[in-house]
Amino acid sequence: MSNDRPRDLPDFVQLRQHYEGMKPGQRAELRRVGEPDDLSFTPALYVLFPGARPDERHRRVAFLLPWCKQGHGEPPDFGKQLVDKRTSEARVIQVARSTSPLDLIQFRRLAMYVEPAVNWAEFGPLLWFWGPISKRRIVEDFFLALFTNSKGGKK
Repeated sequence: MSNDRPRDLPDFVQLRQHYEGMKPGQRAELRRVGEPDDLSFTPALYVLFPGARPDERHRRVAFLLPWCKQGHGEPPDFGKQLVDKRTSEARVIQVARSTSPLDLIQFRRLAMYVEPAVNWAEFGPLLWFWGPISKRRIVEDFFLALFTNSKGGKK
């Protein structure tokens, strides 16, 4: 664990690798849950975080983990991938305006649609500290990417 990271902050890249090494049935358990709180009654959550007492932060990460693979090199941010899949502005704003748990459920639906490859070292903390700042970042990344695409790559 790096010295500049808070002690309770997981290594999200390693966590993604751990998820990929889980049994197919365990990974399927994580994919099938309907809401983040449903994960509390899913044995795979405790396999994913061995020796931990998973809280809301753990459940948020586990809720999105199956739908966002680790990108190679420097993958484009989630907002750019939303634009590339022609996601509507309304869907992105809907996530930002919704409250828990609907916001995360809608965010997961976006991830399922986009099938993003993300940098888990950056994406993981976005979920871990999920709230108004994370939602604002998603909206900003989306509109920055939308503006960049509409201007032919100019910023």
